Amino acid sequence: MSNFDLSKKRFDIVLLDADETVFDFKKAEAYSFKLMLESYGIDYTDERLALYSSVNLSMWKALERGEVTREKLKTLRFEKFFSEIGVSGIDCVEVNDRYLTNLSNSTFMIDGAAEFVKELHKYCKIYLATNGLTKAQTGRLSKSEIKDFVDGMFISEEIGYAKPDKAYFDFIFDSIKVTDKSRVIMLGDSLTSDMLGGRNAGITTCRFNRDGVIVESDLCDYQITRYDEFFDILFSE
Repeated sequence: MSNFDLSKKRFDIVLLDADETVFDFKKAEAYSFKLMLESYGIDYTDERLALYSSVNLSMWKALERGEVTREKLKTLRFEKFFSEIGVSGIDCVEVNDRYLTNLSNSTFMIDGAAEFVKELHKYCKIYLATNGLTKAQTGRLSKSEIKDFVDGMFISEEIGYAKPDKAYFDFIFDSIKVTDKSRVIMLGDSLTSDMLGGRNAGITTCRFNRDGVIVESDLCDYQITRYDEFFDILFSE
């Protein structure tokens, strides 16, 4: 990274999404799902992973819209999956626990993410802001190489509100005593939770497009495809 003019620094606090922004959730999901299926003697296939991923994503979107509770999500996603593949008689509470245990041990990171967080921490306070589940997120962070470069983590399951709810962000602001929201930026990959949440909270938003494809949205103040581009936003007039 380059040397920056600190007098041009625009933000003091970065609210950083976890999954698919720094942690490679797709890889972690595949790893955890495969181990879970194998523990029940069920064959893993890419098609079954794709089916589960689709069901799981739809459940998380429903949570964002307030259509399902987090507790119900944990088991319903597996109930739907096993129903689709014609498997019955499995305790989905136990399935969820096994899956989350696997997930809590999977610390896969997106290429360059660890270096980015370590460099960013030289200039800003970093707080992970995640809708993920407590068991998985605390386990992954505690075992990751960025654990010493994160100033705190706010998990929606513990707070009682989820992104994009303004109350989720208000809780964070109260907890870390934010007095000037213009010095806070939300960096994440999701339009429906991170960017909309940042808008609802009245802070600057920056979307990380891991796939390199930028789709224009009024919810984003900035969009980047590489981590190093964020420093151009951080240190700008």
